[in-house]
Amino acid sequence: MALNALQQHLEDSFHPAAAAGLDAVFRLDVAGDRLAFRVHDGRLDFAVDAGTEPDATFMFEDVDTAWSLLSGHGNAFEAFMAGRFRSDGYLMWAFALMAMFQSASLPETPTE
Repeated sequence: MALNALQQHLEDSFHPAAAAGLDAVFRLDVAGDRLAFRVHDGRLDFAVDAGTEPDATFMFEDVDTAWSLLSGHGNAFEAFMAGRFRSDGYLMWAFALMAMFQSASLPETPTE
C-alpha cells in the first residue's frame, strides 16, 4: 500500500467536527516516507511547505501499521507498546488525530 493511498484514505475519512478549533501541522513518518498536513478551522490541507515544522510527528513502522491505526482496525495502545507507533510532540494529539479520521480503535471517552 502506497503513501498516496493512505493520503486518499485520510481525505475520504476526515471528520471536520473532530477538528473544530484545532490549528496544527501534523507529519506522519511512515518507514522513512513523510506525509504532512495542516488542520485549520475544520479543514484538512495537504499543501504544507516542506520547511514547515510540524506541531506533532507520528512515526509508524510501516504503511500497514499507519493504515490499520488510522482506519481504526488496529489497537493504538498495543502498537505504541510494541514500538510500531511513536510520537514526537504532544502525544495526546494522537487521540485527536484518530478522532479526525474516525478511528474505531479509540477508547471510549468518559462521560463523568
